[in-house]
Amino acid sequence: HLHWIGGRTVDFSQLCHIRRPLVYTLHDMFACTAGCHCTMDCGLFQDECRGNCPQLGAPRLFRNIPAWLFSRKRRAFGRIPSLTLVTPSLWLKREVERSCMFPGRKIVQIYNPVDTDLFRPAEDRNAIRAGLGIPPGAFVIACGATGLFNPVKGGHFIPLVLEELYRRGHRNLHLLLFGNQEKSVDYPFPSTNAGFITDMNKLAGLYSAADIFLNPTLQDVLSNVALESMACKTPSVTFRTGGVPEAVLDGRTGLVAPQGDLNQMAAHCERLIQDGKLLQTLAEEGRRHAEQTFSYPVIAARHAALYEETLREYRYEE
Repeated sequence: HLHWIGGRTVDFSQLCHIRRPLVYTLHDMFACTAGCHCTMDCGLFQDECRGNCPQLGAPRLFRNIPAWLFSRKRRAFGRIPSLTLVTPSLWLKREVERSCMFPGRKIVQIYNPVDTDLFRPAEDRNAIRAGLGIPPGAFVIACGATGLFNPVKGGHFIPLVLEELYRRGHRNLHLLLFGNQEKSVDYPFPSTNAGFITDMNKLAGLYSAADIFLNPTLQDVLSNVALESMACKTPSVTFRTGGVPEAVLDGRTGLVAPQGDLNQMAAHCERLIQDGKLLQTLAEEGRRHAEQTFSYPVIAARHAALYEETLREYRYEE
């Protein structure tokens, strides 16, 4: 079962020498393209990456390098006797099906799991808030990513949403940040920056300390932060991006705005600031959704069933 291959890990051309059935989980678009992980609405992968790549432009020395890389990768995958693809979202499954990289291969959708024993509501949220220096009674909005202002994470929307909330008259808000913040930003509300978190217990506490999680991602297969915050009973306000709406069910486990719609995202935040009953309903349903759909036992059972089916088919073909 492969999760991350290519580059300095495993050479695609060598996979055919593994004389066993392979299961390959795709965590982004890399396997379906010449080499980019996030297509950002580029559809060239549907036509073997022919044409000017938006990320590479037109290299002077080798204008057709994206198409050449695509065909080389497709030949390598084509030589693998038994290959089953797994996508962590229905959105990515549809994208893979639109590509011509894997003709005739089985594609199965199995969600990424979240550890619902680790990511769970804190017993004393107020104590965590006090330890972070968050004033009592503040409405806490959390935001976090490996790189807060990575272009695909949409971090530049965070101050814009907060400024809109300030313009609408909200004052008793507190921003809770975690992850690498690559640049200094002035926010209209007090903020606490927890920095880059490696302790998952501490991360679970940060989710629990928040009332909502603001997730303006612009490219995401599923969104781990959405799963983790949901398991901690912290609803997300997010964009309709990739597979995120499969976790953040609009009106059930969180609120979803059209991608890039700043005003709608701010309106969703405002709605949850003002409607405590809806906030609690989303929190409770989110925790149930995490346990029933994304917990380790549920996802492990689906993988076990896939392994058994793959082995049966492989032995039958032999």
